[in-house]
Amino acid sequence: MRRPHRHNHLLGITFTLIKYFLLGLAGCTIAYLAALVLDVPVVAGAIAFFLEQVLARSLALLGCLWAIAVINESARS
Repeated sequence: MRRPHRHNHLLGITFTLIKYFLLGLAGCTIAYLAALVLDVPVVAGAIAFFLEQVLARSLALLGCLWAIAVINESARS
């Protein structure tokens, strides 16, 4: 008889972090477009720097976390 599948907490945390990462990316995109439309180059430059530096590295870390969660889930089954 098969055991009931236990919930993998790492996979749930990973998907939650990906959801908030994408929401943050959408918010930064909207703020960047608003800064361009309102002609505020200082704010647009700060947002562009943030997107290039911080979010690019966060995406790499989330990709690694996702890979670890998938490997962990497949090793359990």
